[in-house]
Amino acid sequence: MAMVSGMQELEQLLGAVATGDMAAFRGLYDVAAGRLLAIAMKILRDRDAAEDAVQEAFLRIWRKAGSYEAARGSPLAWMSIIARNAALDNVRRRRPAEELEAVDVIDLAVQPVEPPDARLGQCLGRLPADQARAIVTMYTYGLSHVELAEQLSTPLGTVKSWVRRGTRSLKECMES
Repeated sequence: MAMVSGMQELEQLLGAVATGDMAAFRGLYDVAAGRLLAIAMKILRDRDAAEDAVQEAFLRIWRKAGSYEAARGSPLAWMSIIARNAALDNVRRRRPAEELEAVDVIDLAVQPVEPPDARLGQCLGRLPADQARAIVTMYTYGLSHVELAEQLSTPLGTVKSWVRRGTRSLKECMES
């Protein structure tokens, strides 16, 4: 039940942030900053860069709080995606995608990634391992299908099928 009340608290804070409530924004930061920093650290592997990405993420959250829709996912999942995108933007600014070494992505792909939403974690756990790994790697590290196929040393058509089938299964699981 604590998870539900925490989610409700985040939804209330986001609603207040959407109205320009600075106290709610501080509360939202206090509750979520550590989690968002962990996501940015996993992607960037540099504390200063991760802190910059989290700062950018919170600016985006401040500006977009009114666009959060509870029906589409938990507040933490929504904020985690914003933080992930801010970190990936930072990576792209720091070095072009073609410089991303295969060993970097492969190492990242085999490290367990804790999903931002418990239900998403359960649904990912129900997928075949190849589909789950492809989806998590692709979305966590911002890879295209082609880049993912190269990193996994798997034919492009196979990777596209894994992602398509896995995404469809995830959607069905999340909606049930």
